Amino acid sequence: MAGPELADFENAIDAFWHGRPPASLEDVMALYGVLAVAESGGELYGTDSKLEPFVDDGRLVTIDIDLTGAVPVVSDPKVDTLRKEDVPKLRYAHKSSGRGAKYSLTQIGSKNGNDADGVASTILGRVRSWTTQDSVLSVTGEDGHPDGWIVEELAKIFEKGSDTLETLEGAIKELLPPDESLPTVVTIRLRLDADRLSDAEEGGTRWFWPAELDVLEEAMKRYATANAADKNVESGDGISEGESVGLVTDRVERVVGTPDNPIGVFSVKHPDAQPGLRQDQSWRNYPVGADTAMLFSKGQDLIEMCVLRRGGVETYALPYFAGELTPLKAQSLYGAIQSLDSESDYDDSGGSPMARVTYELREADDEALQKLADTELRFYTITLPIGDDKNVIAEEPAAAVYWVSELADALAKTVHGPTLNPEKGGFGPYNNWSLLELATEDFEEARKFGFYRIVGHQFTDSAFAYRGDDEGDDFRRVVDHRLIAGVPLDASMLFDEYLRRYHDESEGGDRPPHQIVAQQLVHLETLSRAGLLTGLDVPIEPPTMTTEADTEADFDTTSLSAIREHRLESFLDRPLFEAPARRAAALAGVLVGQVSWHQESERNIGRPLDAQTKGDQLTKNSLENALTSALEKAKVYALDSEYRSDRDMLFPETVDRLLETTEDMPSAWPIEKRELQFCYVLGHAHGRRSMPVAFDLHKKEGEGGQGSEPAENTAN
Repeated sequence: MAGPELADFENAIDAFWHGRPPASLEDVMALYGVLAVAESGGELYGTDSKLEPFVDDGRLVTIDIDLTGAVPVVSDPKVDTLRKEDVPKLRYAHKSSGRGAKYSLTQIGSKNGNDADGVASTILGRVRSWTTQDSVLSVTGEDGHPDGWIVEELAKIFEKGSDTLETLEGAIKELLPPDESLPTVVTIRLRLDADRLSDAEEGGTRWFWPAELDVLEEAMKRYATANAADKNVESGDGISEGESVGLVTDRVERVVGTPDNPIGVFSVKHPDAQPGLRQDQSWRNYPVGADTAMLFSKGQDLIEMCVLRRGGVETYALPYFAGELTPLKAQSLYGAIQSLDSESDYDDSGGSPMARVTYELREADDEALQKLADTELRFYTITLPIGDDKNVIAEEPAAAVYWVSELADALAKTVHGPTLNPEKGGFGPYNNWSLLELATEDFEEARKFGFYRIVGHQFTDSAFAYRGDDEGDDFRRVVDHRLIAGVPLDASMLFDEYLRRYHDESEGGDRPPHQIVAQQLVHLETLSRAGLLTGLDVPIEPPTMTTEADTEADFDTTSLSAIREHRLESFLDRPLFEAPARRAAALAGVLVGQVSWHQESERNIGRPLDAQTKGDQLTKNSLENALTSALEKAKVYALDSEYRSDRDMLFPETVDRLLETTEDMPSAWPIEKRELQFCYVLGHAHGRRSMPVAFDLHKKEGEGGQGSEPAENTAN
């Protein structure tokens, strides 16, 4: 079946949209229902489009029942291929939740197929179940339908354990091949005297399909809306409905208090979570019109496409346009959401609905749509725990892509700058590390992938501490919401998270891979560039950007000591290290890292100095002890060093800068604990790699390098 046309969206908007721009979560959920109405050819209750997987590839089993005589006559079932022209006659109405009967008399099996036994038991059982629903049988009562007698007859025919039902089950098993499993639709065709019908346009006896009988339409609607008034209401409490101003429509209407909510943010299932809530009076707390309740339910499949589940939480990013809803906007929004069904051309966009939808709309062929995407595209983002507990962790009703774009731009600039350029004193790019594999030659490609990392949670997850099962990822998702909304993060909180993650990586006595620290520096610098960092008196990013000309070596690559000195000076060339205490903490980390590398690589010492000095557990006193030991060992080890530059002191470039920076020992440095620790681990990560990277740069000139960088853990 072809997708909905522009006219389908226009008709759906005219019939079911309230006319103003979306202003609440309920508005957005109703909007998705309107899109689904267009998908269904204008039907709020009928869902012909759900039969698309069955057309041509599935079969239609029809049971003929003659109700013109004194006793109903049930014929043997007939089977045929389901054709497109059959679908409108069946009046199928889908129910997404639950396994029982669908809303219509026409019932379906699995899209993957049912064998003869499955059709006879499961699908025929759903037809029987439909005839037993209280809401369906209500058309036979005082407030029923003039033609309710038809439903009453069907209920007798399909009564559980009846001879007719057993006969039909046997007939279906004989009719269908036992080993053939095909998608199957089962429907009922009725022979009636039209003169007995309340709305017949012409008399006479003839066959009627479900779509031709108003009483079946009414029964379907009552079944579809029944849960909206009594779902989870305790027995004896009646139903939850009344007259009030509808949440979405803003008009006085019949409202229900227990509608299916695709996100589950309001439910009477757990009244203890809503003190004082009376289930039968919930319509006063959550007044939703009956048609609006159906819109919520109808839009469920589209809403489900827009969720990203990770780490025990689910984040919905529901796109919408902030201005007046037009058929073009609705059609474009529908198409962008449908794109989430297919595999993406980009590694991480498929897992991030916000990224994929943004890409689809911004890259549209229609320039007018591109402009709309830039000016009016918004996302209602809401994060909840996965499970029955549906408390809202974080919520942003009108998230624009502005701040995500700003962050993505800042991230691309960071990974293309000196921070990930070993020759400029930085770290290096690494595959399989979310923020270190973006340093591609193409700036726009890095920016695009950066966008995906940010809205796909990797930007935060790559730098922040893990949470246990009992903690969940609530805090990290709150941070994601703040960044999308453009709310700055405080540096002290970031340092605490960075060091907690550092501790996570060091459990078991392992030295954390330097890539963790590199990602955290990229993270911090990106926030600073984007203007989303507070609590520091200086920016994090280096004062100038690296150009292509700057990447050419401007130092003596024939000398290991010159390479080390150049890289150290470049590493320190950022405003963060202008404060003497921060600079000293970083230099102390560099020296401890360098001496530890020497102990491990040149002297085969099994427990180097940094094994005794954990960065996340560092205090001023423990750093003072480690620094004193590093200075002493650097002097002793210089006596047997094979490098002329180390004749008096190992790594003199580091010691000299440390002495130039401060004459005090760490106990006197004016710096907060977490800031001290973070500057130290940055320096330590640089120091540990000081000689290996120098060897690599030395070898590039063909001057006989002394070794190569040790293999690193390359999994995030």
